[in-house]
Amino acid sequence: MATITITLISGAAENELADFALRFSEAALEGGHKMNLFLFGNACNLANQEVAWTGDRGMNQELTDFMDSQRLLEKVKSVAEKGALIHTCHTTEYVRGTEGCEYTDGVSRGNVGSSLTKFLLTSDAAFTLGG
Repeated sequence: MATITITLISGAAENELADFALRFSEAALEGGHKMNLFLFGNACNLANQEVAWTGDRGMNQELTDFMDSQRLLEKVKSVAEKGALIHTCHTTEYVRGTEGCEYTDGVSRGNVGSSLTKFLLTSDAAFTLGG
């Protein structure tokens, strides 16, 4: 079976690419393939554990429900549990002020120079999603 790497640049609710990358990863894993996900740019926020918000959201219930449907943390956890290697780019986390936030289980801190390079060198197929 193949090893597939996705470099994901788009985050949740930005467009449908993050959701697609996670669904694709699940399908590939279920098909017996190995999956690497490198979270870069806004996608690095997918790695972070959610923090409960207690203040006023400034959104009505309909918008809150819609935004809740855009959360992808459970899909990230599922893909990791099924065996995907998921690394972030600490440099893009740093510039966003999220470096050091606690990751969800199955996600590791990474970087372009070693994590992504290793993913690419050991992959049979690789592509980038985002923009």
